[in-house]
Amino acid sequence: MEFAGFVPPDAFWAMNDELEERVRQGAGRLPLFRLVDWDGPLMLGSWQMDASEGGVVHGNAFPANPATDPLMEVVTTTRDPLEVVRNRWQAIAGPPKSMEEWQSQSATFAAHTTEHLSAMVDGIPADFTLWNGTDYWFAAGSAGGYGIVIDARGHRSDTQAMELRQIPDVEPLLQARRAALKAARGEA
Repeated sequence: MEFAGFVPPDAFWAMNDELEERVRQGAGRLPLFRLVDWDGPLMLGSWQMDASEGGVVHGNAFPANPATDPLMEVVTTTRDPLEVVRNRWQAIAGPPKSMEEWQSQSATFAAHTTEHLSAMVDGIPADFTLWNGTDYWFAAGSAGGYGIVIDARGHRSDTQAMELRQIPDVEPLLQARRAALKAARGEA
């Protein structure tokens, strides 16, 4: 990636307004979830423009030090949640530079020890698979016809069970994301 320059605030916020409108349109088709026992800030995380995947960041999506600040995102997807975990794990491992490196990374992921994680999603029991790394963890399962993935970085999981609840209104997530973006851009 090559950066060509600074996007002026008016142009940046116009692009953000367009993204927010697309999120509003897609949010009715893709439920978003939060961890019930989380008492910190929530904001919109990742979002695919076709509404096939969307996430809720638990904490700040734009931390001061992305390499060391913990980050957790609950992602809802219309795809296979295992595929989403594999792709996100690949992002941590780094892009392979050869077919041999890709095969090695694929074998490493496939050999990763998993555990069972009990969950409640809107009061309905669901089974999740947990991948615990040294400074990250992923959990993947399905509920209500959607895949759900938890992508947590900066710590290991010691949880044996979790409870997720659907977020009824996307607006507070968009407002929190906008405030965090303003702070990250030095406009707050």
